[in-house]
Amino acid sequence: VRQDIEHEDEYVRNTTARAMAVVGKALGITQLLPFLSAVCHSKNSWRARHTGIKIVQQLGILFGIGVLPQLQSLVECIQDGLVDPHIPLRILTANTLATLAQSSYPYGIEAFNSMLEPLWKGTKTHRGKVLASFMKCLGSLIPLMDEEYAGYYTQEIMRIVKREFHSPDDEMRKAVLLVLQNLSLIHISEPT
Repeated sequence: VRQDIEHEDEYVRNTTARAMAVVGKALGITQLLPFLSAVCHSKNSWRARHTGIKIVQQLGILFGIGVLPQLQSLVECIQDGLVDPHIPLRILTANTLATLAQSSYPYGIEAFNSMLEPLWKGTKTHRGKVLASFMKCLGSLIPLMDEEYAGYYTQEIMRIVKREFHSPDDEMRKAVLLVLQNLSLIHISEPT
């Protein structure tokens, strides 16, 4: 498995991530956390970081709501990926955070609090596919928030949604629709 974590072929790395997630399902996420932390924080190889983040994403898919007890630890493992110098890692990290948020819905916002600032900064500075993934991530986090914060972030992200609504990019259109779908999950009461 060691060689496949840093393999040049992304397909091999993705398959390795799925296999490691199955191992995590069998042994428990807690047993896998030291390994995940080491791989996700690898200084030598961006490919190893990619595989580590992909493992976290696959764990979110496999465990569903069962990811909640280890959610904070998993988020801490991948949090540096949002500012990684490699653009594909930023995209994967945002998509992984979205997967974890969807898996833990309607709970777990506390685990993501440290991620809100870099995500929000990213939506203001990125364009294209990176912006689309950051928007999807924020759109997945907003339904987890309490009413006050959900209202604020909804107003702010809607400005970006309006700007990107007629984008010719398919990925951006999917992101806009996903954000709108996720925002329909929240309930904000009218001020009295």
